[in-house]
Amino acid sequence: MSSSLFLTLLLILISASQGCAAVPEKEPDLIQKSCAIIVGYEECVAILRSDPRSIKATKVKQLAYIILDLCIENATETLGEIPKLQEKYSKHDQIEEALRWCVMAYESAIKDYFRKAVDQLGTKSYREAQYSAHIGGALGTGCEQEFYFQAPVISPLWPRNHNLAVLGLVAEGIVSLLRLNESQL
Repeated sequence: MSSSLFLTLLLILISASQGCAAVPEKEPDLIQKSCAIIVGYEECVAILRSDPRSIKATKVKQLAYIILDLCIENATETLGEIPKLQEKYSKHDQIEEALRWCVMAYESAIKDYFRKAVDQLGTKSYREAQYSAHIGGALGTGCEQEFYFQAPVISPLWPRNHNLAVLGLVAEGIVSLLRLNESQL
């Protein structure tokens, strides 16, 4: 091998290795940083990444508003589905009773907890907003439990109840970050 060819190959190898070393690792974005601190990292990232507003967020408080909005949206959609289920199960008294309870639970989740949490964020009442998000999500679990108490069947709302519970948990976690580090606002 000629010395000029060897030197050329050596320079290519050196520049290629320097090029690889010069590429810095990508910094975690706000979603990753925020979700890494709370319970349910994978769910948190997946939920927030599903909303294009989250990717543009530059502050945790923006993420908190977005996740609470997603909670309200989920609960509102579920509330809209319940009348269809009530019609389908109109001859099943126990399921009908559980569905009536779930209507009250979802109405309360929206009005009394998630919307209140949004208002509480606006007044920087983070502890109260965290509590409201927690209870709003827990009402999805409460609805699910009502089926077990009332009817020995699988709940027709199981996926929606589960989703609301997970959304509430993520919302609670994101809001808790505001309490921990108000200086990032």
